[in-house]
Amino acid sequence: MSAGLALWLSEQFQVARPAATAVALLPAVPGAFLAWIAYRDARADAAANAEAKARTLTAAVTAAETRQRAQLIGPGAHRIDLIFRHRSEPANNATGAADEGRLTDVVDYYRRLRPARLVITGEPGSGKTLLALDLLLGLLTHPERTETDPVPVRLSLASWDTDRPLRDWLAEQVHDQFRDRGVTAADAWLLLDRHRVLPVLDGLDEMDTVATPVGQRRAPRALEQLNTYQHPTGNAPVILTCRTAQYAELTALDLRMREAARIEITPVTPAQAIAYLTARSTSPARWTTVFDTLAAAPECALAQTLNTPWRLNLAATAYEERHPDTLGYLRDPADLLGFASRSEVRDHLLGIYLPAAISQHPTRPGCYQSDQTHRWLAALAAHLAPPASAGVGTDLVLHQLWPMAGRRRVRTADAFLTALLFLALDALLLTQVPMGLSPRELLGTAPVMLLGLGALLQAGRAHPQRPRAARLQRLRDSAQRRRIVRKTLRGLGAGLAGGLAVGLGVGLTVDFAVGLAGGLPMALTGGLTIGLVSGLAGGFALGLTSPAVPATHTSGLTSQADPRHLIRDDLVIGLVGGLTFGFAGGIAGALTFGAAFGLTFGLIAGFTGGLVGGLYFATGAGRRYVIFLCCSRGRLPWRLGAFLHWAYGAGLLRISGTAYQFRHRELQDWLTTRPRA
Repeated sequence: MSAGLALWLSEQFQVARPAATAVALLPAVPGAFLAWIAYRDARADAAANAEAKARTLTAAVTAAETRQRAQLIGPGAHRIDLIFRHRSEPANNATGAADEGRLTDVVDYYRRLRPARLVITGEPGSGKTLLALDLLLGLLTHPERTETDPVPVRLSLASWDTDRPLRDWLAEQVHDQFRDRGVTAADAWLLLDRHRVLPVLDGLDEMDTVATPVGQRRAPRALEQLNTYQHPTGNAPVILTCRTAQYAELTALDLRMREAARIEITPVTPAQAIAYLTARSTSPARWTTVFDTLAAAPECALAQTLNTPWRLNLAATAYEERHPDTLGYLRDPADLLGFASRSEVRDHLLGIYLPAAISQHPTRPGCYQSDQTHRWLAALAAHLAPPASAGVGTDLVLHQLWPMAGRRRVRTADAFLTALLFLALDALLLTQVPMGLSPRELLGTAPVMLLGLGALLQAGRAHPQRPRAARLQRLRDSAQRRRIVRKTLRGLGAGLAGGLAVGLGVGLTVDFAVGLAGGLPMALTGGLTIGLVSGLAGGFALGLTSPAVPATHTSGLTSQADPRHLIRDDLVIGLVGGLTFGFAGGIAGALTFGAAFGLTFGLIAGFTGGLVGGLYFATGAGRRYVIFLCCSRGRLPWRLGAFLHWAYGAGLLRISGTAYQFRHRELQDWLTTRPRA
């Protein structure tokens, strides 16, 4: 292409071929400079120490899962010492498994297994996730842990498309969950290649529905890949959770995780339930009639319902609620004795759990009304309810919720607003320039038309872009700020080189082709101005998205993940980029065409290209999320992210990586069938 341009210049304007070649190659200078910077950074990152990356991941996992366990346990950090029993399979069992164990010694139980592959099963609400969390955190804090031990990372299996290889999915999940703490995609692959990640895979039972044909289910394919997941000494360590009934269905088809120990959590005994409720209550005497019933009739409906940690937590939360004015208890635990079946007790507890959890929010009680909260959560639960052939939906990822408002409706609204924005900005631009109908002037509108067409195509995409990997929280840390400054200065150099090249190219073209006097100085001024501002913006963006350096304090990279940051950072990057190019266009226009006309024309042209480019080529996920909220008025709150995080604080939701999930599947299923309180 450059050679053709050189030949064309030499033939049309009698320019010496070496000079024309130099002009044609000038635009490639900034690209080559940026490519060299990216190559050097990639080599430096690839040579990074695996131990340092593992320490970064360890700190991130420890911080996130400690908060997650505290949120699941609830006030007072009272835990039931769950009992589990080993269930031997006909073949391919791990060695070293004792017949019985408890939550308090699960770490030692796991460390004796050879190979270190464990399947945790139990009934719904039996505490599988809590046991896995205790095991994960216990492994990270065990006194005999060494720097070469793998880092346990908890992942939700519901999001795995098993047509993808396991290692690809693991690398993507590790990066997505911990990129805010500086774990890049290259880091994730490095850790997997060095066998420094221990997958803790939660929810094998959530990959399929009962109606899914066996041959189309994802769980069997997941087990096949887990059985081929190897490291140099044999089968790689894995921790897996699944409901007992679903795992039994798989084992009946001779499908199981091989070379693993399977344990099953036993139901909570009446004595354990009484001890837990006594510890959770501020006045245990109120529970006397319930305690007597549990002890005297362990087979009654109430005892059979309160035999899991989840249901016990429901009861403790609901019956400890107090009146906001008098501080008297709103409910008497003796009311639990009036139900004849387990389903009646369950529905009663779930029905009073939401208002109780809302009123007992640790920081913002009563921020949302109970009926509003129920309606909004029920709408989200209904969105997760799958068609017959799909898996069980569990993840509420903000930028993936837009189909909830109707795919066609959201895409149509996106395209309509795109056309409206573009036409409004373009109309302002045309008012500043008297346009004729000459071929040259019509040709000058082609870039504007192409920009608008590209924006419309982006708006109509069925699958918008993933959020950009920007990390605005880096601005809080001094080491990260220094890294961003260095990247910004490099971008400035690249921008100046690019502006010089573009200015020379445009100026020579204007001089030769158009014959406009002073075309070269004007083009150089505009090119250098735009290159300067663009280089600064590009370097700043590169500093936000490039691999991180170790943080200098714990409030930086090791803080709790916030699923809202993906959307926030994505929108900020797009809007800031658009505004930056708008001001750059204004400055360039003023310097090139004069202070009055040039400033107005440059600002409008810059904002037209910058806002359209920033909103439609840089922030597809963030823009689509905003359109989705506009299309969901009345069905969901306008500040959906703030509401979901508030619900997480109330204990109604939990966080898994970049997604919110309902606290328990039973709550999600119950809300699905009850759209209103």
